[in-house]
Amino acid sequence: MIDFNKMIDRYLFREQSAKKAGRYYPSEIGSCLRKVWYSYKFPQSVQPHLLRIFELGNILHDFVVKVMQSDKNPEVELLQFELPIKLEVDDFVVSGRIDDLILLKADGKSILVEVKSCKSVSFVREPQQSHATQLQLYMHATGVHNGVLLYIDKTTLESKVFTIPYDVIKAADIIVRFKTLHTTLTNDILPVAEAKQSYASSWLCRYCEYKALCDKNAKTNDTA
Repeated sequence: MIDFNKMIDRYLFREQSAKKAGRYYPSEIGSCLRKVWYSYKFPQSVQPHLLRIFELGNILHDFVVKVMQSDKNPEVELLQFELPIKLEVDDFVVSGRIDDLILLKADGKSILVEVKSCKSVSFVREPQQSHATQLQLYMHATGVHNGVLLYIDKTTLESKVFTIPYDVIKAADIIVRFKTLHTTLTNDILPVAEAKQSYASSWLCRYCEYKALCDKNAKTNDTA
């Protein structure tokens, strides 16, 4: 009997290369800084079920590209997808890829579109803060100051769109976060466990792969 689950896992498996301090990624800066710090200091292999989730996200993104490229949707023009960015800050680099850059033909406006898959779009009432942070950085890096987060339901393909206005102050704060991450990594300083600082974000700890280590290394400044 064919075990297709194992076939999928073998197909998706890839060796995890350790991340190096000095090169950072937009997708991680909206997360708890301590979690990101741990991911550099104590890298872990991505679990098979997460690899499947990531791959499904890639499949949905490819679908979005086809929809935007279609002649059936003449109101938009897909200018580029998986647009690479590189931002040099002091002695480190931030690099990543933007999902899509589209042009609305109606008003000649260029818009960055960041695609996110979700279990149920009906429960998405506002954009996730980490996603908005990621898009804010993309707008800052490219100079395209119009952005939207596009959430796609994995089950139904229903969608919701949220406009994220560019905010120069928020963009500057994001750069400061990268600087803090870089300083703590290069000086071996454990950052504050940000997710523990408020009830609104504490739920993230339940799903963090570094929860046991974080609890063990709890410091007085966690509640500062």
